[in-house]
Amino acid sequence: MTTRDLTEADLKSTLAENDIVLIDFWAEWCGPCRQFAPVYAAAAAKHPDIVFGKVDTEAEQRLAGAARVSSIPTLMAFREGILVFSQPGALPAAALEQVIDGVRGLDMTQVHAQVAAQQALQELPREVTQEEFSAAHAGGGAVVDVREPMEYRAGHVPGALMIPLGRLGEKLDEIPTSEPVYIICASGNRSLQAAEALRTQGIEAYSVAGGTSAWQQSGREIVVGPHALANA
Repeated sequence: MTTRDLTEADLKSTLAENDIVLIDFWAEWCGPCRQFAPVYAAAAAKHPDIVFGKVDTEAEQRLAGAARVSSIPTLMAFREGILVFSQPGALPAAALEQVIDGVRGLDMTQVHAQVAAQQALQELPREVTQEEFSAAHAGGGAVVDVREPMEYRAGHVPGALMIPLGRLGEKLDEIPTSEPVYIICASGNRSLQAAEALRTQGIEAYSVAGGTSAWQQSGREIVVGPHALANA
């Protein structure tokens, strides 16, 4: 099978009507795109049961923007309409075959369950009030403070684990996943960013409105010093 040009008009139906769809986001002026094109075409000929789509990012700028394509070429793979792979860069033939094998081998029952759980998570409130957080904290709820070390040492909620916002991605294994996690900062801005990021990882996270400042102003306990720090 040859590659197929896709547009915004036919993308939805293509994904709905086919089990596996690969999409190469490319542009004529892009050298790596031209390098990847014959590799992609050869894979299309080898796997006739898979749709190998191509999206010209110059002609389909709105589609590329909706797909959040920031670098080309970018390869995306969909299975049963679900995005299961996305990576920029021109893949060699062997790496492309690994992607195809991986997509074929997915347990789609599990994937659909994960997607459903993620959707349910996104429907939950993003923030909790100080009163709601106080009740959760009193019940032993997990707390992560995403401020910087100097701020944390100046005063933090008792039992709060310090993980600065900039290091959140590398510290995911230290964040509880079996219970709701309450994210706190100084006023509620950084904690909202952190909670959003954690939810994309499937973690039920809530930002504490008002942050540590509101907690302290209400007369609640504050701990001063380097306690309950995450591993450096």
